[in-house]
Amino acid sequence: MMTEQYNEKGSLMLTENEYIDAMLDRSALVFSKDELDKIGQTVFSISGLGGVGAITAELAARWGVKKFRLLDMDCYDHSNMNRQLFATSKTLGRPKVEVAAERIKEINPYAEIELIINERVNNNNVHAFLDGADILIQNADFPSHKLFNMAARYYKIPLIKGYCTPFGAHVVTYDYSLSDCEGVLDKFWTYSKFGRKMAYEKLDEQEIVEFDEKYVHGTAPSLNFTTNLVGCLKVNQAIKILTGKGKCIRYPKYLVFDTYNFKLKIRNTYSPLNPDNIKRVINLLKTRIK
Repeated sequence: MMTEQYNEKGSLMLTENEYIDAMLDRSALVFSKDELDKIGQTVFSISGLGGVGAITAELAARWGVKKFRLLDMDCYDHSNMNRQLFATSKTLGRPKVEVAAERIKEINPYAEIELIINERVNNNNVHAFLDGADILIQNADFPSHKLFNMAARYYKIPLIKGYCTPFGAHVVTYDYSLSDCEGVLDKFWTYSKFGRKMAYEKLDEQEIVEFDEKYVHGTAPSLNFTTNLVGCLKVNQAIKILTGKGKCIRYPKYLVFDTYNFKLKIRNTYSPLNPDNIKRVINLLKTRIK
């Protein structure tokens, strides 16, 4: 009985190994002890603890991950309540990173929160955030998220990212441990969007704020079943990378799904028949015509 695991004051009576083994009892029916130990020893950096980020932190904690680094500059407000797992009447106004850290410790008291960064990513904190990390789950939606790609490439660690539409999403894994994951087409889209080659690594903190304000998209509709699905898919990708089990979708391929029409597809960044590329070309032409 679970009541035997606590003393009269509710304190844990299990050792760390006993606690983790009990928590992973069902997972151990699928994954070996060595695989679960590897997941547990992985240092997870999670940027963005909102609709998608919260579920990634929740699930990673439930995999027995012992070391976390968290980055988010925002506090919870009422608009987060429809979808963000850690947004409650008790957490309104509080920094998302602090709430996420508390939630992780509630799930696994033995987990270590190595680093909490309650500010926008910049060229200083991104290195503290990723130096020594093993994997990055990137959920931030400001244009400055490009800094995460650059740093993950520098440290040669996998980066899993994606974005939501109301009923669907785009999920991609940049496995920088295998390649640079940046082709000519990617550079072209970046140049076309920003009008020049951005020297991201030279922007100071204020310039990054101005860059985000200039290029950030407007407020987008968000539905909780979509954001949580994206978070689940990101953790799914992370577990497959770490264990080598299952099919992992790596760049230049990426996953798209549409819950409204029940579609799930794998697309290739470089395919001329890729609908996303066709849309990009159309939008680029419209911009040039204006």
